Amino acid sequence: MSGDVKSLLQEIDAVLSNVSDQRHLLMLRRITELFLAYAGSCTEEQVAIFDAVIGRLSRDIGRMGQVELAARLATMDGAPADTIGQLSNSDDIAVAGPVLEKSNVLTDSDLAGIAKRKSQRHLLAIAGRARINHVVTDVLVDRGDAKVRHRVIDNEGARFSEAGFARLVSAASQDKVLAAKVAKRPDVPPELQPFLEVSLA
Repeated sequence: MSGDVKSLLQEIDAVLSNVSDQRHLLMLRRITELFLAYAGSCTEEQVAIFDAVIGRLSRDIGRMGQVELAARLATMDGAPADTIGQLSNSDDIAVAGPVLEKSNVLTDSDLAGIAKRKSQRHLLAIAGRARINHVVTDVLVDRGDAKVRHRVIDNEGARFSEAGFARLVSAASQDKVLAAKVAKRPDVPPELQPFLEVSLA
């Protein structure tokens, strides 16, 4: 981070210490609108500056402000990565959920890390993503409850490793609804089919 950016953030911190929560949220809305309007023509450095500023402004805006920001950035291509990371790691599912389910800024590593330590509601949101690689589904299947497993196996954009399918087939032995859902998948490894048939019997 350049000296100019650090100086700007210090000035923002000084200003924020003397403004009301309502004014604070208004500033965030204006900066976010500016970013949304011009993000497509911004350089990487300019995006990083917006990211740093939005991140600073979003720290103390209250729950509803966080929910609003998450909803606005969740579906945006090239959304500010650090801010998205901050929102996705919130314990409040109303904040994290939209980002976990929709943001294309989050990497497989980001998603797997969150899935390993956050709540079942966080896992359920991840299970609804348009595309999910096996690195992530492995964690969802391993840690997820029945709702998570059902949602991810229903997701046509989800990809599973052989180990992930093996865990699903094992869980299906105690869950006939899950067994039926797994049986509909065209990508179940052939060697697991006999075990799945036993669960369906």
